[in-house]
Amino acid sequence: MGLVSRVVEERGIATVNVSTGRDITANVRPPRSVFINHPMGNPFGRPGQREMQREVLMHALRLLENGRTPGELIDLPYDWGEEVKTIYDLEFAFKPAPPDPVTGKQRY
Repeated sequence: MGLVSRVVEERGIATVNVSTGRDITANVRPPRSVFINHPMGNPFGRPGQREMQREVLMHALRLLENGRTPGELIDLPYDWGEEVKTIYDLEFAFKPAPPDPVTGKQRY
């Protein structure tokens, strides 16, 4: 979405991203972003957490209004309430084998 944000900004429309992938956001450098350490797909919080969802939205809108530095990335202070796991942390996750030393092809 960061790359799309740049194109939209070039057309004169201000944007702000709500990100759950800080490393990707830092590398892509969209015009403005807030990072929240929540699982992917849940940037505004759990279903039914209206107050948290509103607070995250208000942080994003304040950055949209007040952000002055291109590529600005603000870390939000909210906690998911349990460890946020990546796909690699899950027991049933796809785990590729090391590449074949001769061909370099990935083994599964």
